[in-house]
Amino acid sequence: MAKVYTRQEVKRRRMGFQIFAGIYDFLAIIAGVVVIVGCILLLTALVNWVVRDGSQSFSSLWNIFMNAIIIPE
Repeated sequence: MAKVYTRQEVKRRRMGFQIFAGIYDFLAIIAGVVVIVGCILLLTALVNWVVRDGSQSFSSLWNIFMNAIIIPE
């Protein structure tokens, strides 16, 4: 036989579930912010690495190009 709940018990249980749902929503928002900040840091590091590596690679290619065009004496 199913248990019969009074309105007070139903309200108390509903309030408990709403509190837990709110806590989990808050924790999910905090976790999402942490993930977004981590992704931004990783993208910043990637862009900085590409800029540094690109300048080194192009300077090396530029030296090869200039040595090929200018005939040393």
